[in-house]
Amino acid sequence: MFCDSAETQQWFDKNAPDWGFTEMISLTELHAEEGLLRNGELTVVAKVEVLEVVGKLDVSEESSPVIETIDVNGFQVLPSQVEYAKSLFERHLDIASKFRPKNPYLKTAYMNVLLSLTQTICQSPQELSNDDLSDAGAALAYLREAGFELDWLEKKLNEVKEKKKKEEACLAEIQDMDEHVKPLKKKYLDLEAQIDKKKAELLAARAPLSLNDDNVV
Repeated sequence: MFCDSAETQQWFDKNAPDWGFTEMISLTELHAEEGLLRNGELTVVAKVEVLEVVGKLDVSEESSPVIETIDVNGFQVLPSQVEYAKSLFERHLDIASKFRPKNPYLKTAYMNVLLSLTQTICQSPQELSNDDLSDAGAALAYLREAGFELDWLEKKLNEVKEKKKKEEACLAEIQDMDEHVKPLKKKYLDLEAQIDKKKAELLAARAPLSLNDDNVV
């Protein structure tokens, strides 16, 4: 016996009753009073049982935590930055007099860069690498392009760069001196050992003899 099966698609058409697979379901059953067709349309209702929900398509109901900010001279800053930001504006009244961006998000971003830059410059040169100072120079140029008046900060940055150069020069000189001192230290320790040995010989030479000594005649 030979059996051939194929996957196919056919339309049910009342004008062509032989279409489809009549042995599975006939047009008569479809058109019956309790059949599946309604006004010439077939509606299939599927019941889906959900075993597990993974993730959510709409997460709008989950609100992100609100970050509190405080206005300081038109710039929104974090509560922890308020005092520092106020001190900047008090010491440098014209710092933002020519600042151009009006978008509040951009203003906040620029202010964060400014605060980070000033804090970086206040670090010890020992804690700053040359790459850090190079990045600080780039940040300074970025802020000045936006309109910040930062001549005073540029002066401070140059002072830090000079201190960094001095630090590196001192470290190099100390290392060089240490290399010269090492052989001298070794020679000193050798001499110290020889001195201790001679002192022991001196004490032995000064020790008085006793009549009970075996080597005394």
